[in-house]
Amino acid sequence: MAQVKYTQKDIYDRVFKQKRMGVGYDPEDVDDFLDGIISDYGVFTKRIKELQDQVGQLQNALQEAQNQLAGGQAAATQAPVQPAAPVEAALAPEKQEEAPTNLDLIKRVANLERAVFGTDHQA
Repeated sequence: MAQVKYTQKDIYDRVFKQKRMGVGYDPEDVDDFLDGIISDYGVFTKRIKELQDQVGQLQNALQEAQNQLAGGQAAATQAPVQPAAPVEAALAPEKQEEAPTNLDLIKRVANLERAVFGTDHQA
């Protein structure tokens, strides 16, 4: 990154030489222009300081997040996570028996037909 050649004070203290009488720039006009440049330098310097502070905060946040991530990974390697059990294994044994199969459904339909149509009904 390039170094700043002039500071605000350097610009403010600069005195221009005059070569001949009556030839050259209006000193008041030059002073007004340089005052504007000094003001801009102040704004730039303030903004650079703010950005440097923000970079420092972000670097600290990044380091903290990396430390948390590393800590989380270390905890994960120390206590392995068990894979989830299949859904059927998660059901209680009594509920596994209650789960209807095709044969159970056919028996239920047959019982309903007998109850509705009577025992003598044939399909």
